[in-house]
Amino acid sequence: MRVHSLSLLSVLLLAGQVLSENVKSGAKNAQGSIPDGDPSVPQGRRQNKQRSRTSKSVTNGKFVTKDQATCRWAVTEQELGIMLKVECTGMDQEVSCVFAGDPTGCLKHNEERVYWKQIAQTLRKQKNICGNSKSILKTRVCKKKFPESNLKLVNTILHGDLKPRKEEVELSQRESTKVKEDKDPKCAEDPEVVNQRKTALEFCGESWSSFCTFFLTMFQAASC
Repeated sequence: MRVHSLSLLSVLLLAGQVLSENVKSGAKNAQGSIPDGDPSVPQGRRQNKQRSRTSKSVTNGKFVTKDQATCRWAVTEQELGIMLKVECTGMDQEVSCVFAGDPTGCLKHNEERVYWKQIAQTLRKQKNICGNSKSILKTRVCKKKFPESNLKLVNTILHGDLKPRKEEVELSQRESTKVKEDKDPKCAEDPEVVNQRKTALEFCGESWSSFCTFFLTMFQAASC
């Protein structure tokens, strides 16, 4: 009887030890996973999560410059900083350029959406987009505390001049005028043209001669 009681007691002690270990393991797992809405989570960590979720939606856009050029811009993240590419199409030419900087430090302390909104506003105010090598895109939110957040122009590419050159237009006009001057006297003295006018005048009369001449030129091929 005593042996049976000792065996039962040993089983109970072993079961209690196993249960205790399971309770401790469950408590550690609960501490490791903290829900997003837990008030014990620091506010900075929650803001960083929200910032990472919304960053992709504010890193591109479109705008129209003061000289009516239609432009679009997009941001590409680099190993150190970012690159902002601008492509514009105006009345005279197509141009693209790249601005570079590192707003990482500024964005740790400020709202990212506000930063890109101010960058877009600065782009719209550019008078000669991509044309000034000293162009710098600044924001009020970063101010002078984060100078590396200012985006500087690093590259400009002129894709093509859409406006014809003045010399080419003048040359084309002179050639066209010269051809007309050379052609008109010959056509006026061409025998076929003279014969068509004479026939139209005889059969249609003076008032209808122009009308009849038009039909004769349609059915009779002339040299000019």
